Amino acid sequence: MYEEQMKGRTESLKGQAQEAVGRFTDDEELRDEGRARHAAGKLQANYGEKLDSVREATVKNPISALAIAGGVGVFLGILLGRR
Repeated sequence: MYEEQMKGRTESLKGQAQEAVGRFTDDEELRDEGRARHAAGKLQANYGEKLDSVREATVKNPISALAIAGGVGVFLGILLGRR
């Protein structure tokens, strides 16, 4: 598990705790902040998982990764060259 995943999961847990405290104290603003923090943490954890998948695929197949990067570069060059 990499850093982005850990940060995201930690933030998600903090959000859940904040939401629970908001529910317990009947503080709607705190509860909403907790929900937002929880959602942001889940997004960051998912981003970390995708990033890890890309890293692993790049390590296993460096030639394919290089070919894809080259294709994206050519596509962007054509797209931006038309302006």
